[in-house]
Amino acid sequence: MDSDTSIQVGEAYVSGALTSLEDGARTRLFYELLAEVVGAAGLRAYLPHRVTDPETAAHLDPRAVYDIDRAHVTASRVVVAYAGIPSFGVGIEVELAREHGIPVILVVERDRTVSRLLLGNPAVVEVVRFADLDGLRRALVSALERVRDLAAGEAGQAAVSDDVVVQRFLASLGQARHLPDGEVAALLRIGQLDGEGAIAIRDAVATGRLFGAGLRDLVGRYALRGAELGVFVLRDVLEKPLAETARMLGSDPRAAKRHLEAARAKIGLPLDAMSADIAQWLVTELIAPPTRALQLHLFANGRHAET
Repeated sequence: MDSDTSIQVGEAYVSGALTSLEDGARTRLFYELLAEVVGAAGLRAYLPHRVTDPETAAHLDPRAVYDIDRAHVTASRVVVAYAGIPSFGVGIEVELAREHGIPVILVVERDRTVSRLLLGNPAVVEVVRFADLDGLRRALVSALERVRDLAAGEAGQAAVSDDVVVQRFLASLGQARHLPDGEVAALLRIGQLDGEGAIAIRDAVATGRLFGAGLRDLVGRYALRGAELGVFVLRDVLEKPLAETARMLGSDPRAAKRHLEAARAKIGLPLDAMSADIAQWLVTELIAPPTRALQLHLFANGRHAET
């Protein structure tokens, strides 16, 4: 198996303080920089401030914030946590990572003091201290490579049987399919979608036609909003005719088509994608974490059996 596979299939959760920041704009820009670095390393970055920010998403109740961010932490391949600003949230996210066996890379300025409790957490496998942004980029890339190599080595150790992995896979599919009604409502508010389109999407999650985790990714990872979110789910996921999709969103077919093209561009689908291509994308991206974890495990075991 290619040595890069283990880290490229996952999501990197970029953790950092968001509450009561002295310079919120600058701090959020720093998190965007961290996302660029992990993106260059082959990971999809999840940035909480794009979804559950206490300022831009102040309407979200605390439980919805916890449920959304917890789901992303526990589904990630690695957590990159900025420890330069003390934060209860960062500490909780690192502990969630520990509970689920997810490695954590701490990032902090050289002259900052970090809690020994945080440094001693078993999930913390790398501490990147930096004096400037260029040094940060180089050091973080190196740390991500070491985490990748560690994950690849562990993948080669068939520590659990295929039957156990399959059972875990089926359980994780069930968790990915269903979301609490409150979280679905919160995601639709973040996605700036209401009316008949929102009702149809809520029903699709409740009946299993749309994975709840898939809606979470469309809103969080791909940042689809408003008509783009609505038209993509109604047309490409639920396969409703374009005219009906437009009507449900209070639009016209031409505008709906433009929004669909914009949504496809954001998620990396061709503008003229065929239904088979869309179906494959839905399987590999929106229900990817449990599916690909299973495939990697079984593939690795098959390779070991051949040698």
